Amino acid sequence: MQAFINFIVMKNSMLVLCLSLVCLVSCKPQEGENIFSYQNGQVFAKEKFIKIGNDLNTQGWLDTCWAMPKYIVSSADICSENEEYDYQVQCINFSPTESSETDYEFIAIKSYNSGNFIFKRIGYGTLTKIKNSFNINASANFLQVPLNEETFALIFTGLQYMEDPNELMIVVVNKNNATLVYDGRAKVLDYTPYPNFSIEFVETLDWIVYEDNSSDFVPCSDCPKHRIWQEGNMLKYTTW
Repeated sequence: MQAFINFIVMKNSMLVLCLSLVCLVSCKPQEGENIFSYQNGQVFAKEKFIKIGNDLNTQGWLDTCWAMPKYIVSSADICSENEEYDYQVQCINFSPTESSETDYEFIAIKSYNSGNFIFKRIGYGTLTKIKNSFNINASANFLQVPLNEETFALIFTGLQYMEDPNELMIVVVNKNNATLVYDGRAKVLDYTPYPNFSIEFVETLDWIVYEDNSSDFVPCSDCPKHRIWQEGNMLKYTTW
């Protein structure tokens, strides 16, 4: 009888162990993938992480938009950690009379060291202040995340439009060069600021109707989750 009881206990223990292993494999985020790479001191993007926006940002269309009358919604001077590289980030609308204090359509980054604009990009939709996506008390149109003394990431976000979550755009600035390394949809679920920078998000929204017949788009509860975070001089990505 005791041997039978021992067998049942051992069998149940093995079952619990197997279920735990399955949960570890299926429920936890995978090991992160580098969003970009460094080669000879330069930053190179991975095409898979530029999910939206390229169709709007052909060189011809960028040149056409840049030649239009513009209204600068905000202009911010920033620098690298070692203070050797200075930049200006401009958030722009394509109207000289549009004086929105929150929303804009175009990003331009100028290097003071070279005197040239090193980055220009049109948002896939309307871009907006960080607080509208990250639910934080900040008036800035972007976040700056230092990666090393010469390199940092700039985080821009857009407005949610119906079932389309906010745009999330990440630009890495390095030695008077700027590279788009991420552009996609992101409804932010959790955010940790630098020096432990991390954002967790979903790319899909659900339409919910409440008991009082009001309705809203909310983060999808059973869709894949995504996370971007900093490790040293790198940004990592995982999904689960």
